[in-house]
Amino acid sequence: MKHTILSAAIAVALAANVAAPAAALAATDADFAEMRNALDAVNRRLDALEQQNKALEAKNQQLEERNAKLEESNDRQTDQIAQARAKSTSADWASKVTWRGDVRYRHEFVDPEEAVNDQTRHRIRARFGLSAKVNDSLNATVQLATNGGNGDPRSTNQTLGQGFDRKGVAIDLAFIDWKMMDGLNLQLGKIAHPYQRVASFFWDGDITPEGAALRFAKGDFFANAYGFWLQEAGTTSDANVVGAQLGIRHKFSDGFTLTGAVQYYDLGAVQNEITTTAGSCTANTTFFGGPQGNTTFTGGGCARLLNDFNVIEALVQADLKVGSLPLVLFANVAQNQEAETLDQAWAGGFTLGRASAPHSWEFGAVYQKTEKDALFGQFVDSDFGGGLTDVEGSVLRLGYAPAQNWVINGTYFLNDRFIDVGTERSYDRWQLDFNVRY
Repeated sequence: MKHTILSAAIAVALAANVAAPAAALAATDADFAEMRNALDAVNRRLDALEQQNKALEAKNQQLEERNAKLEESNDRQTDQIAQARAKSTSADWASKVTWRGDVRYRHEFVDPEEAVNDQTRHRIRARFGLSAKVNDSLNATVQLATNGGNGDPRSTNQTLGQGFDRKGVAIDLAFIDWKMMDGLNLQLGKIAHPYQRVASFFWDGDITPEGAALRFAKGDFFANAYGFWLQEAGTTSDANVVGAQLGIRHKFSDGFTLTGAVQYYDLGAVQNEITTTAGSCTANTTFFGGPQGNTTFTGGGCARLLNDFNVIEALVQADLKVGSLPLVLFANVAQNQEAETLDQAWAGGFTLGRASAPHSWEFGAVYQKTEKDALFGQFVDSDFGGGLTDVEGSVLRLGYAPAQNWVINGTYFLNDRFIDVGTERSYDRWQLDFNVRY
């Protein structure tokens, strides 16, 4: 570039000399020297500019390379941030979910006096569920369980020995728990028993009621109210249960707590309903397997439930210690206000020790009497007296924990059935359970 400019300058100078008048030809050597110096200065300036341009080009190349590296690093950081956020979200979700489950293997021997043959059977029960924290005031719980293949609301057992068939699994729990305020919760769906119970056999522990429950606890005081649906029918009244419980639990010392509660519940649309499917008679779906010991009458050629059930139930439980061993004492009474006779039930018992930590043990005993129409037969424990009312007798329990989350239980039901109506018969039942939790 500088040579082009220099040639142009010389050409201009020669042209000027040719066209100039004669007087101009007399220019001195000093003039030419000055011109050469000026051209040299221009060339040096051009060289400097060219060097600066090359330096700028090199610096620009360096900046471009650095920028590319920064963009690459920024992309990596963006990916790392996204991965960290994903991990954080996953960890946050996992921290909000609580899993639980248990498996039980049972060997059982059943000996009703009136039966021609005794029954020995092996059964399994499996339950698996989770509770998720939706937000600060809302939780959701879902649990699956074996269901015996027939939907029995009082049993999650599945009997083995049916040609290696697949065992049934069904929804055991599915409910929302809304913390409306401190100490007050609303539960909606298929829920666990929402009221305080003791170790009697007034209620079967496998029953999971369906409906709504309002639960309150503040200090020593607690209260529960509930409404359950037993049967939904489009052509008749819906069978239901509405009830409430009030109670107090007070801790007198580190080793002594006393609990007392009174409950009232009313069954609707069950009286006069058909209890047993036979011939042209179709049982109300509220009745699972018949009246379960309750009194019936014949109406329209069908067996129907004689009494309504408005039941008052009271319980008391003392938790204390004998030396280093926990001791639980309890009593439970109930009366059906709608039955004229055979309307009372009562139970009492204890449990000494607690089979939970490795090598710990427990022993307990219960005595109970349930008159024929004291309790709704569909709710009573399915093992005590074979799941009927009109029963009395004892239950002995022994448990031992060989290791963490593993308990072996032995239970012996020594009962008498049909104590009020019919011919009294003995009913014995042995159970050996292997229970594991996870």
